[in-house]
Amino acid sequence: MSLSNSRGAVALAFVLTLGTLGAGIASAADKGVQATLDQPISSVHKAAIDALTVIGCTIKKEEATYIEGKRERKIGAFVGSGGETVSVTLSEAGAGKVAVDIRTAKTFVGGAGQKNWDQPVLDEMTKVLAAPAPAPAAPGH
Repeated sequence: MSLSNSRGAVALAFVLTLGTLGAGIASAADKGVQATLDQPISSVHKAAIDALTVIGCTIKKEEATYIEGKRERKIGAFVGSGGETVSVTLSEAGAGKVAVDIRTAKTFVGGAGQKNWDQPVLDEMTKVLAAPAPAPAAPGH
């Protein structure tokens, strides 16, 4: 085997190893954050959209029981940040309650600068749901 073929084989092995590592990291199980909220599903759905927006997500998918947002990727001096996909799955939990499952998917590229947003999204949702409803406007104003 010539020197040039050896370098090509080493480079190919390196790329394949990176690909395998990347697949392992990208598919690593994220147990997410689960909670049951004592609110109607329509209110929890709106709170999920608000929470994803507050943490910097652009809503990419919105269904009745599933909301998905993606954070914009930012370039840093050493490590970039952003690029995470955050999903919120809703399901009826009986008696006007909603089960919530929040998961953050990180990417292999930039993973070191990425954050798990599960708990911050739940915290923001509970804050939004606890806020008093705005008072209706007085007639004639």
